[in-house]
Amino acid sequence: MVYRDYFALTQWVRHYSSQLGIENLYIVAHGHDPRVNEIASGANIWTVPRDNLEKFDRRRNWMLNKFQSGLLKFYDWVIRTDADELICVDPGLHGNLKQLLEGQKEDALFSIGANLFEAADDSEIDVDASVFNQRQSVVLSGSYSKAWAVKEPVPLMRHGVSIAAEGKQTHSYAFPKGVYLVHLKFASIAELLDVNKTRIALGRSGLPGMPGLGWQRAGNHAKRFFEKAEKLEVLPWEQAVNGAYDTIVSDMKFSENDGVIRSPGIPHIARTTLPEWFKTQTDGSDQ
Repeated sequence: MVYRDYFALTQWVRHYSSQLGIENLYIVAHGHDPRVNEIASGANIWTVPRDNLEKFDRRRNWMLNKFQSGLLKFYDWVIRTDADELICVDPGLHGNLKQLLEGQKEDALFSIGANLFEAADDSEIDVDASVFNQRQSVVLSGSYSKAWAVKEPVPLMRHGVSIAAEGKQTHSYAFPKGVYLVHLKFASIAELLDVNKTRIALGRSGLPGMPGLGWQRAGNHAKRFFEKAEKLEVLPWEQAVNGAYDTIVSDMKFSENDGVIRSPGIPHIARTTLPEWFKTQTDGSDQ
C-alpha cells in the first residue's frame, strides 16, 4: 500500500518485478494517483479512497489481511511488505526468492530486518537507479525483523503473524537464515524529509486510530536513528547477521491475547555493510 512515496515504490517495483514478474505484483494506491500508475505500469493497481482517515491503521490492516487471504485462492504464497521494504535472499543459501518459498513447509516466514541508510560519505541518491548500487551501510534491527509471507490465510499484525487462537496453535512459522527485509526509509535523507511531511501531518491530525509518536515526531525519530547509526562500530557481515539472528530468534515475543508471534523490538542490534550479492537482487541475474 502506498501514498506518494515514489522513490520507495520505484525501488519496490524494480525489485519484485525482476524476481517474480510484474504481472504478479499488487499495489494498493491510497487515493487516485496517476504517478503510481506510471511507476507501476504492468502491475495490478487497486485504488482505495482517501477521504476518511479515521482509524486508519486498523482499517488498513483489516483490509490488507482480507486481500492477502483472497490472493491465496490463486497463489501458493503471498508476500506482503510496505512500499519501502525489499525482501532479499542469499543466493548461496536459497538461490532466489521463488526457490526459497518453494522449499518452505511452514505457514508464515520472518526475516532479519536491515535499515539501509545514507552514510555521511554517500552521495545524494539517484532515484531511478537500484538502491543497492548506491548504499551499503545497514543497521540490523529487531523492530523490522517482520513476518512477510504466508501460504495460509493467517493475519499479519504488529510486524508479526497470528499463529494461535483460544490458547491453541493454529499455524506454524519459520525464520530461515539468509533472508533479509531491507528497509529503505533512511536510504535517502532528501526523500525521507519529503515523506516525513505527510507522516507528521497525519500523526498530528487528531483523528482517532492514526499512527503514533513515530509519525507525530518523525523528524526527531530520524535524527536519533542517524546519530545512533554513525556511532556504532561497523562489524563484518557474517558476525553481525549471525549475532542478530541469535538475538532475535531466542527472544521472540508471543501475545496470549491475540496469538501473535513477533520479533523483539530492538531498534539497533549491529551496524554492518551489505555484501556484493545484494547488487544482483534487482537485475534478475540470479534467476
